Amino acid sequence: MEHQTPSIKPIAYTYGLYSALLSIAGLIIMYVANMDKNWILSSISVVVSILIFVYGIKAFKTANANILSLGQAIKVGLAIAVIAGVITAIYSYVHYEFIYPEFIEMQKETAYNQMIEQNPNMTDEQIEQAMSISNLFMNSTFFSLSSILGSLIFGLIVSLIAGLIMKNDR
Repeated sequence: MEHQTPSIKPIAYTYGLYSALLSIAGLIIMYVANMDKNWILSSISVVVSILIFVYGIKAFKTANANILSLGQAIKVGLAIAVIAGVITAIYSYVHYEFIYPEFIEMQKETAYNQMIEQNPNMTDEQIEQAMSISNLFMNSTFFSLSSILGSLIFGLIVSLIAGLIMKNDR
């Protein structure tokens, strides 16, 4: 009797949604609590995100008669990361464009102040040019795209490590 590999889609949708909800909850908590950065919240978020990916890969392994190759683990992890990244990107765009647009202005002001502090000899023209370049990367669209890219890189690393630990080729 030949073994049939289960579909990755339901696992990716389920665990990707969990991961996205975790990211969205982090953004909302930081907004409501008026925190820019919080290492405790970030650390908890990273640990829970790792657990979500590991449980997703484990769910696939269980559905696959306890067989898991490294390639399958990476496929599952990246599928979870794509779903989580897209959902998070959509929310982060709405968050930074409509709910909390002043965050971007605060980041621009912080960048400006750091530039002045670190380079007191810069001319006004140099400062203006540097700020115009940094403004390209300080907008809600860039934050959204970077959340997708970050999710993919994170998912690849976690699924690679989890796959190496959990692989079971028969």
